[in-house]
Amino acid sequence: MKIYLATNYKTVNPVREAIESISGRLNLQLYRADYLNIEEQIVPQIIETIKKSDIVIADISNENPNIYYEVGIAHSLDKPVILVSQTDNFNRFSLLSYRFYKYDINPTGIRNLAFRLEQILSSPNEIEELKPIQPTRQVLTFKEFSGNIQLQNILQLNGARRGYEFEQWVFELLRDIPNLEVEHGVKRKDGEYDFIVWNSNSDKELESLGNPIPIEAKATIKIGNDLLYSLASKASLQGFKSFVLITTAEISYSNERLIQSLKTNTGVSILVIGFNELQNINTSKDLYWAIKKSFREYFIS
Repeated sequence: MKIYLATNYKTVNPVREAIESISGRLNLQLYRADYLNIEEQIVPQIIETIKKSDIVIADISNENPNIYYEVGIAHSLDKPVILVSQTDNFNRFSLLSYRFYKYDINPTGIRNLAFRLEQILSSPNEIEELKPIQPTRQVLTFKEFSGNIQLQNILQLNGARRGYEFEQWVFELLRDIPNLEVEHGVKRKDGEYDFIVWNSNSDKELESLGNPIPIEAKATIKIGNDLLYSLASKASLQGFKSFVLITTAEISYSNERLIQSLKTNTGVSILVIGFNELQNINTSKDLYWAIKKSFREYFIS
């Protein structure tokens, strides 16, 4: 697969690093226009290079005009375009209508970006959806989760490995729920979240959870009430209306009572998907309905 990388980095390039880390497994060839050539050669070189590429990856972090030009050419040629950025604070309002993937410039951020790019580039359906003209989907269509790592295998692991694989499993399920945009490993001023989910579904129950929705994935045996207090306080301070906790622990009666109390005292709705619910989750559709079921059980009398 031929990848055209649109970026204005001259030396250290985190997006290139992410792509190169997966290029061997996916047999990727990386191209970009050489901006060191004289000006007259730039435009035809860009057009020809994009034309022979299968997909374009564009880093729009700095809102560079050259990058926008390359994205425009790619769209005119009906090429799939993956937009990535270090920020979501764009001056160009038109970008808000396009899907993009946020990343951090650190080893963890680059690994997360590489993981997400590998998932996209391995899926013909996802690549097709990245083309510029797509019909609006009115009906939710869920992808069957077919990852190699299943929950029962994860539960056999120990330590950090168990937590990592559980988080990746949850990520796979979340990202395949239609009309959800999932950011992985999101750092905010007062703390870090495993996931931040932006919801564009018209589902009234999901809308009532606010936007975005922070999600934590905990591969633990027990959930203490102190953790629930901490999660509710952090979410409240940051202005979130809700919080989703997905855990391998069984939820106790004490946990359930505290969740109800925290909703009253902090205004934050904590949805919990525990071990009993996880055993019935194999697809993104299962997780979607588990979230709705949790909302109904805790907050609809």
